[in-house]
Amino acid sequence: MKTVVVFQGGGALGAFSAGAWQVLAAQDDFGGPALAALAGTSIGAVNAAVVAHAHAAPDRGAAALLALWRERCATPSWPFFGAWTLPIGTGDVSAESWNGFMTGVLLGSRGLYSAAWPVWQPLSGLARLQQPLHDRQAMWDFLERELGRYPADGPDGPMLAVGAVDVMSGELVLFDSDSAPVTARHVGASSGLPILFEPVELDERLYWDGDITRDSVLPLLLRRLLDCRRVQADEPLRLVTIEQFPRALAARPQSGAELAYRAINLLQLDELEPPALEGIRIEQWQRVVREPLVEDGVSGQFDYSPARLERLLEEGRRAARRAIERPAPLPVAASGLRGARARR
Repeated sequence: MKTVVVFQGGGALGAFSAGAWQVLAAQDDFGGPALAALAGTSIGAVNAAVVAHAHAAPDRGAAALLALWRERCATPSWPFFGAWTLPIGTGDVSAESWNGFMTGVLLGSRGLYSAAWPVWQPLSGLARLQQPLHDRQAMWDFLERELGRYPADGPDGPMLAVGAVDVMSGELVLFDSDSAPVTARHVGASSGLPILFEPVELDERLYWDGDITRDSVLPLLLRRLLDCRRVQADEPLRLVTIEQFPRALAARPQSGAELAYRAINLLQLDELEPPALEGIRIEQWQRVVREPLVEDGVSGQFDYSPARLERLLEEGRRAARRAIERPAPLPVAASGLRGARARR
């Protein structure tokens, strides 16, 4: 049975996917020709690209993905608030989480981005397209050096597909390696969060983060697999979705940061539910869904502290084991292709 894997976005929450991949990739029938496609949006596109480039390793890219998060992304927090529990208005979340959040927002993540302080002044707000709040040079260096283009030497290996939003048309566009090599710029476009990061120009079109839309990359991906004959019509498939935004909260929001996290969280829910598409037969759905943690509202997508990332890695491993033992029931309702198109 062929397997299709989709990584959800979510900034620092991407560490959850690295933990999940450790367990998922260890399944006996998970690699080689059986692995039809790896796909993602935002930080999920980065995770998918790392695995795609290392898929032929004995561990199917698990060590490469762990190295990304532990050696490149993990960033010790600046002690903005010391180490005590903060007063009223912040719930029971400790200063550890607030330090991680403030570090990610105001300073950056060691191997991904840093604050562009010269443009953190009101007049630059009129030119955020050219002057985003953060400088992604560290991320671009990594993407160019470690990932470059996929496939590098011929068509062997799974399809790599990343989703990005066309800023002008509002469409979610799929860039896949069977159409043309997926490069660092495609991955950078998929993870270009507006205002914080710069959008990316590809073929004279402007693109940004693939999660800044209501549409799902999954229908586009499945249709493309049929079109390029990676998957035959009505062939049984195993769909693996790694979903980093849980539906529930573990703590009541108390601050603006927590409310913003909750709003983003709700917009991402159920994006990766299997759609009903002619010719696509999902036989098994391994749905890896993260359980909420008390600090989620504060730490959210910006806390890259080593301790937070290790908690997310362990959560990913636990959630993947649950998904393997108890595959999710397939939904009756189908999602559509509203406002989305695949690149040809």
